Amino acid sequence: MDNGSDETNELKGNPIAPQGEEVVELGTLRILNEAAVRDHALECSKKFRGGKFTRVGQDFLDEVRADVESMIRALDTAGGNTSPNEFLNPGELGFTTGALSDRVMEKWNLVIAKIIQRKVQRQPSVGKTLSRTR
Repeated sequence: MDNGSDETNELKGNPIAPQGEEVVELGTLRILNEAAVRDHALECSKKFRGGKFTRVGQDFLDEVRADVESMIRALDTAGGNTSPNEFLNPGELGFTTGALSDRVMEKWNLVIAKIIQRKVQRQPSVGKTLSRTR
């Protein structure tokens, strides 16, 4: 059995691609609704910073995206640090239901909202544009 795909997944550190599947880099996917991120960041600015910030810079959006990607990658180790070769590929089986997908989506949105809020609250009081915080 050729394990070339598994080695590629392991080398690239990609938790998204199941065993034997093509590697999809998170950097090539649109994983966030940037308009919603901007809107929430500006609402947080109004509520927590007195409306100090009126614009959201691309570096702020990139940092939110990086934080979300980091959390997605952390899911790979949530089940333990076992090699992907030790698991049976589920193939076409779907283990989740629509109800779980809805619940997970709700939790992800809440976590992303918290990331945005913390970034707004940590933002130095310089200028009118929310930018990177690290």
